[in-house]
Amino acid sequence: MFPRLRETRGASRGLALGLTSLALGAAMFVGPASTASADPAVTIAEAKAQIEQLQVDAEALDQDYLAVKQQVDASKADLALKQQDAQTQAQKVDALRKQVGQAALAQFQDRNVDTAAQLLLDSDTEGFLSQVSTIEKVGANQNKVLQDFQQQRASLSDLQKSRQTDLVALEKKESDLAGLKAGSDKKLTEAKAVLDKLTTEQQQALAAQDQKQTEDAKTLAESALGTTPETTDPAANDGSKGQTALAWARKQLGKPYRFGATGPGAYDCSGLTLGAWKAAGVSLDRTSQAQFRDGRAVSRDELQPGDLVFFYSGISHVALYVGDGMIIHAPRPGSTVKYAKLSTMPFAGARRPA
Repeated sequence: MFPRLRETRGASRGLALGLTSLALGAAMFVGPASTASADPAVTIAEAKAQIEQLQVDAEALDQDYLAVKQQVDASKADLALKQQDAQTQAQKVDALRKQVGQAALAQFQDRNVDTAAQLLLDSDTEGFLSQVSTIEKVGANQNKVLQDFQQQRASLSDLQKSRQTDLVALEKKESDLAGLKAGSDKKLTEAKAVLDKLTTEQQQALAAQDQKQTEDAKTLAESALGTTPETTDPAANDGSKGQTALAWARKQLGKPYRFGATGPGAYDCSGLTLGAWKAAGVSLDRTSQAQFRDGRAVSRDELQPGDLVFFYSGISHVALYVGDGMIIHAPRPGSTVKYAKLSTMPFAGARRPA
């Protein structure tokens, strides 16, 4: 099954808000007719919720894209191997075709002259007997050669059909990739459109809110770790792999989210967790959905620093647990690697890779 395009989870809420604003505008309208078609005013809170939802949806599509991209790459590798196998098989069939032809020709040339007659007609008796021995051997093996030829030709036909089937499937997957990328780009375009509806003052206020939320989360996370930016990171001195992964992730704070990025200058959500656990000597799968199968499951009450924490129904986001209800993650397009509260997103499960 291929990952399916997610519908905007905030669409119904945005629609309700839009309809409410339109209804109020109609009831209270006293201005000139030219204002009737103006877009309804959007509050900072409404814009923030809509933008974040669209960005979350874009990130979910990005993870789906990466999952399908892995399937495409694997399919291309398999197709290349089958192409090599088909070429090798074709060479075998050509060689057997020649053997079958030679055996048939030898039998045709000698079918009307028996051995005794040929002995009388051939002055080189010893040489003729040697030829007869060879022809009789070909005759004895003719059935086997023919059977081998038929079997190898059938195998070649199967390989060719399999390659064609794989090629059709590959084209479908590549079409899925294009659709997923287009869907992600559309979400980001819609998010920008919502932001553009705000006044300059509203945009500044929204940015200030985001900055304060980031700083507050950082303070809480560092309190959980027992550190400040000026003190030594205890995770770096801890022997556990989870702490090692967490220490590595903390060094990526402030780096931007970028679609499909695995560092060192930018990350997507699973790219960050992939790099963190790689630093601890543990290999993870590439996407958030696939990482949900890595390691072993742990409950929310069992969470330890470095554990993978997953969010949303269908698993579209992954983060690293810090402690005291805090995480570190690459949130979504337009954001950076930062701390956040575990409770800010719908918890879907957790895994401990080692």
